[in-house]
Amino acid sequence: MSLRSTGKSGRYGMRQPWLLLYNCQVMGLANSLNLLCDDIQVEYYDPPNFRKQAKFILGRMRDFERVLVAPQLESELGEQWSGNEKVWRIPTISFNAYHPDICYLLHSGSPLKGPLGDYHSLIAYAAYTCGMSETRALALYCESVYDSLGYFNRWDHSRKALLDSFSSHGFDIGAKFVEWSRNGPFMYSLNHPRVHCVRDVASAILGRAGLDARYLDALPHDNLANGPIFPVYTEIASHLGVDGSYLFKLGGRYQFIQLEEFVSECFRLYRDTPRVGIRPEFERMLGNAMAVIKALQ
Repeated sequence: MSLRSTGKSGRYGMRQPWLLLYNCQVMGLANSLNLLCDDIQVEYYDPPNFRKQAKFILGRMRDFERVLVAPQLESELGEQWSGNEKVWRIPTISFNAYHPDICYLLHSGSPLKGPLGDYHSLIAYAAYTCGMSETRALALYCESVYDSLGYFNRWDHSRKALLDSFSSHGFDIGAKFVEWSRNGPFMYSLNHPRVHCVRDVASAILGRAGLDARYLDALPHDNLANGPIFPVYTEIASHLGVDGSYLFKLGGRYQFIQLEEFVSECFRLYRDTPRVGIRPEFERMLGNAMAVIKALQ
């Protein structure tokens, strides 16, 4: 059933009140929805802010015409709302073909923050774990190692996983994916897309709701560009037909560091932090990387 403007006055004037509970892409998606359509007003929360105010927000659920929630957050709505027809599950954009070296590390059960925030290099961590020096670790950032790690073979799997995640929730973004991939890397990291991708997801949501996306040429501020940006390594970029580099952009600052400084800072962090571990979903990749590195020693 398509939603139309209810004509209600009050906090949102004549616009439909929507609620968005999403991941780090939440600001871009909410801003895109508000910018594209005059008929809605989106109130949005990322996971930490939702959890801080969950009781208050859940107590107002009946006030919203539509609730958009990332599938990984749906359980936090509780049984009363998780299956409600006004709740739509909206997948998040995740794609690792440009950045197959990214991994997440843990310290005492919490994310370990490095030079690029939560993002760590699997090669750097594997090299440190194998007892390599920084100098020898730097030599691992090369085409032969990337080939051994399967870094050149991620595109088809990543594309299928992304398109399947959206199609399983009723959204076809296949044509948009083609557009994204024709204009250089569309990701800043494996889970930080450029804002035009998020805008296209907003347009798909509005289309499903029967609402017009009137201002498709408009883009909101690309807030994720202010965060850390992991480079597309030069050799990987060459295989994908895009430009690459070894420039690591620091989060919250318009400043790059080179690969040498990045690896040096990572090694210092690992030396100074006891009981560093890797998130479970990356354990197999770590084992493979360590096997490749040990074969080179």
